Amino acid sequence: MTTMHTQVPAPESYAWPERLVSCGKLIFVGLMMGAAFAASPASAASFDCRKASSADEHAICSNDELSGLDDAMAAGFREARRQAPAVVKPLSRSLLAERRACGADIDCLKMTMTKAVGAYKSIILGESVDGARKDKVYYGTRAGMQVSVVSRSGIDTSRAVIQVEHRREDAVAFCRDYVQNVTDKCVQDELAIDLQNKFTGDCKTGRFTTITGQSYVFFGRNTATNAGTMGNDFVLIDPDTNEPLDGSMASGYPVAIDQFKELCPTRVR
Repeated sequence: MTTMHTQVPAPESYAWPERLVSCGKLIFVGLMMGAAFAASPASAASFDCRKASSADEHAICSNDELSGLDDAMAAGFREARRQAPAVVKPLSRSLLAERRACGADIDCLKMTMTKAVGAYKSIILGESVDGARKDKVYYGTRAGMQVSVVSRSGIDTSRAVIQVEHRREDAVAFCRDYVQNVTDKCVQDELAIDLQNKFTGDCKTGRFTTITGQSYVFFGRNTATNAGTMGNDFVLIDPDTNEPLDGSMASGYPVAIDQFKELCPTRVR
């Protein structure tokens, strides 16, 4: 089947970055995104449906939309690998692990596969793949101990609130990055952890409560001569003991200060 492409000149008022002027890239990205709507449910571009063995593969081969997303993923992977092989190799392993963890869950597969298409698109267009990093916040000191940001309100005020969700993709990140084995049990155990659905702060007084429900008070910049060595550039006080946290992972300082920075960014400049 032959596909016709017609070039439409962009209005002069458009200020396209130089890298987006490349016609070849623009056409490719359009094809990659459009593939999600033109695939056969009995085929998949990244693997042979006749040899499908895992739950996610069977689900993809029996669903029109997932099959189309798989075609788009495969096209994006090929082009992104051509441009940045060192980046794409570990990224593709991570994305595949997330897809595998979904099993036959259609909604989960759609979410993770759409995320993969977006990641490859970012590489192709020269954008940062980590552009959405601030939509994830760590609740613990181990790799992958993260939650997803849902909304922000009152930032830098006395009523700063960041709503969060502990999603399946977050649990997969922990199992992948810390446990180094993504299994259903690992994912379910991680999702069962009791976490708050928000963390809050009073940016005027400096008192804030973390995702794990711990309260601290921000005292400002640490002027001690060993502050840089210890890693605690700012002073955080435990209000129950009136003792400061040192900069170690065991004290919880790195996680707590990062959450305060999200709530009250102007206080830590």
